[in-house]
Amino acid sequence: MTRLASWVAVIGLSALLAVTGLTILEIVLRSGPVNNLRAGWPGLDDGLRTAGMDGLSDIYGPLAIIAVAACFPAMLANRAAITVRFVADALPWRLREALRLLGDLSLLAMFGLMAWWVSLYTLDLWRSGETTWLIELPRWPAWAVASGCLWISVLVQCGIIAEQAARSFAASEPPPLVIETVE
Repeated sequence: MTRLASWVAVIGLSALLAVTGLTILEIVLRSGPVNNLRAGWPGLDDGLRTAGMDGLSDIYGPLAIIAVAACFPAMLANRAAITVRFVADALPWRLREALRLLGDLSLLAMFGLMAWWVSLYTLDLWRSGETTWLIELPRWPAWAVASGCLWISVLVQCGIIAEQAARSFAASEPPPLVIETVE
């Protein structure tokens, strides 16, 4: 599961890099020297418009959605969610592990609901044929990718719950958690 989560994170980071590149491109296109070129050469403005440069903002949103959703599986696989461990470490080991299992189950419920709602929203976008404002890209594909990433997050969290349940019901205190990393 960790390897799958890492590959999905690569997709998210690639989307983030694309957003960064598009942002830099838009800044350059709106800079003083390029604006002077546009004023002195009217054909450049028409060329930029037909190339879709006015619609760059229509691309940011879908890429940002993918960038965020694709990082969730890796966050879960690495157990990088925010936790308060100093209180739990003072408790008896079985209670500590039971509380961690309860937290993992709560996280599963949250991601399950998010995946479900995003899937329903994606179906609504698909049925309605909604597009972006300027370049009229269909909106549903980005949300479908985000939905897939959230369902992968649910699968990853199920694996974590299985591991935590084994720790919670162990005969003796388990060793400290070691997070598996992909090399």
